Amino acid sequence: MIALKIQTSSFPITIISAFSSPAQNVHTTLQEIQEIISSLPTEKIVIGANLNGHNTLWGYRENDNRDKDILDFILANNLNIINKPDALPTFQINNRVVWQDLTLCSQSLIYSSIN
Repeated sequence: MIALKIQTSSFPITIISAFSSPAQNVHTTLQEIQEIISSLPTEKIVIGANLNGHNTLWGYRENDNRDKDILDFILANNLNIINKPDALPTFQINNRVVWQDLTLCSQSLIYSSIN
């Protein structure tokens, strides 16, 4: 996991990159992300993560056993899913198609880009 703060001309944005192995408990990664978010309560945040969780909201044809924990995390932190369900897959080999990357952002970032 890595976090990087960028100062734009208007406001700072923290970008978080995270990975959770399929063999790892996704709660560990979500807790680490949560600690960063909690330390920056008013910050605009973008998260790019490979959490190895499948959900139709970010492109998969089905949900898996990790998606509920990830969705609970997204809702608890008022994050927006930037992925589009009809986007091209991020990885494709043989008959396997994968949208392994999940991109999220804080609601404050969406609202500031509208205004």
